[in-house]
Amino acid sequence: MTDKKSRIRAQYPFRCATPVQLRFSDIDMLGHLNNNAYLQIYDLGKNDYFAKVRPGYVKWSRPPLMIVNLNCSFLAQTRFHEPVEVLTQVARMGEKSFTMMQQVVNAETHEVKSECESVMVYFDDDGHPAHVADDWRRDIATYEGREL
Repeated sequence: MTDKKSRIRAQYPFRCATPVQLRFSDIDMLGHLNNNAYLQIYDLGKNDYFAKVRPGYVKWSRPPLMIVNLNCSFLAQTRFHEPVEVLTQVARMGEKSFTMMQQVVNAETHEVKSECESVMVYFDDDGHPAHVADDWRRDIATYEGREL
């Protein structure tokens, strides 16, 4: 679902598409989606992704993941009544971290409005960086339908 404006090329299809209802408070005085609102939309996509990958498992009061790097590009303006969704995938898996790729797109035209790449580190129960647990690796690979 990428186009010529896209800077990050999705190597694999996005399996997680989360519809987003824009709020009036998300819009700035120029009439388009404020850049701060995109980060909240990306968080909604991450939450939906993990709920699909690990249904009923993730306890957000003590999450095993933390974002350590976030890069966001704004490619086109998004207007208030525009139908949007956030696409989410795990693009790469390392030993103690993985990289998520996300796009905010127009749900009808599939125009990419913004892209985000997040590096997430996995933590053990004591709050220390740890190897991504085998069950997380398995569940993510199963959901993505490919080896990571």
